[in-house]
Amino acid sequence: MFNRPNRNDINDDAQDIRNDVSQLADTLEEVLKSWGSDAKDEADAAKRKAQSLLRETRARMHGRSRTTQAACDAVSCANTFVREKPLCALGTVAAVGIFVGALLSLRK
Repeated sequence: MFNRPNRNDINDDAQDIRNDVSQLADTLEEVLKSWGSDAKDEADAAKRKAQSLLRETRARMHGRSRTTQAACDAVSCANTFVREKPLCALGTVAAVGIFVGALLSLRK
């Protein structure tokens, strides 16, 4: 009736999480080391690598694909923006509405 997870699957998942956390810790250590250095390119590359690894790890922990996680992050970011700046969001939506309306009126 219920599907019980196999012990090997659980152990493999736990090992994957340990590996991901280890990679993330190593990457963050690189970021912190390069933060104090004068090499701007090196710091930017380490930061991008850490952000990418963090996104992938977060997606795997929630059982989502990378694209689904990116969409969830975008929705969360938009939600935060709208809650912090409702008038700016309203103005943006109004501007987009006027633009789309103008395009549709030119089409006829």
